[in-house]
Amino acid sequence: MSLQKVAAALASVDWTCGRIEREDLLAFYHPVTLRKLESLRIWLAERVPLTREPTDAVADWIRMVAINRLSGHSPGFFSGRSMPPNQAVSVKAQLKINEKLGVTPPERDVVAVILKKTQTLLKDGVPSGQADHCLSTGQAWSLTDIKDGQVDLTVTSPPFLDIVQYAADNWLRCWFAGINPEEVAIDMHKTEKAWTDMVRRVLVEQARVVRPGGHIAFEVGEVRGGKVLLERLVWQAAEGLPFEKLGVMVNDQEFTKTANCWGVENGAKGTNTNRIVLLRREF
Repeated sequence: MSLQKVAAALASVDWTCGRIEREDLLAFYHPVTLRKLESLRIWLAERVPLTREPTDAVADWIRMVAINRLSGHSPGFFSGRSMPPNQAVSVKAQLKINEKLGVTPPERDVVAVILKKTQTLLKDGVPSGQADHCLSTGQAWSLTDIKDGQVDLTVTSPPFLDIVQYAADNWLRCWFAGINPEEVAIDMHKTEKAWTDMVRRVLVEQARVVRPGGHIAFEVGEVRGGKVLLERLVWQAAEGLPFEKLGVMVNDQEFTKTANCWGVENGAKGTNTNRIVLLRREF
C-alpha cells in the first residue's frame, strides 16, 4: 500500500456518475460532496463488491478510509460539523445541530480527505515481510479459524446489555457500504442472565484458543446508573473454567463519557469508568 497507489486509484473514479438518491443526507453533506460520495460508492461496488472476497487491496483500503471519514467535527471529514461515524446521529438530530450552530454542510474535497488520512495512516510505513495474520468475522463463541492454544492475548469488549444501539449508531456506515443493518447479526441482551450466558459461551471458546499462561482483557463498564457492574457478571461466567482471576483494572474519570456531546449534564447519564477484567489461562 502506498499514497501513490491510492491517488492513482482515486484518479480512475468517474466522479460525475453519482446521483443524489437520498436527499435527507444533505443534512450531513454539501450536494457536490454527496454526489461524489455516491460516485465513490458505485466505483467501490464494482471494484470490491461485498458479495466476494476483496481482490483489490487498494480499493478495499479506500473503502475503509472513506467509512472512517463519513462524519465528524473537523474539515478532515466529509460532513459538516457532526458526531464521529461510530456514533452517527440521526438525520433529525443532525438537522438540529445545523440549526443550533447556524451552519450548512460545506463542500469537501473527497479525494483530498482520503489522501490526507491515508498519509497519516502510512506515516510509519507498512510492515515488511509476510505478516502471519488471519482476519475473520463470525460468532465470538465459535472461532473456527483458530486452533487450540494458539492465542497469547485476547482483548475484547462485548455489547453492553441493551444500552448501546449498535445498528442505529452505524446506520451511516451501513448506507455507504451498501449493508442493511437489520440483516447484521448484532448480539443484544436485555437481561443480566442472557448477557452472562453469552459471556460464558465466549469464555468457553477462549479457554480453548488461549494458550496456557495467556491472558484475556475483557473490557466492560457499569450500566443502568451504576447499579449493574458487568465485571461481576464476567466473574460469574468464568466460574469453573480454567482461568485465574487476576483482578479488575478501573479507569475512573470525573466526566461522563460522551455526555457533553449529547447535551447531557455531566454525571447524569452514561458511564464514568472503563473496567477491564483480567484473566490468565491456567497451565
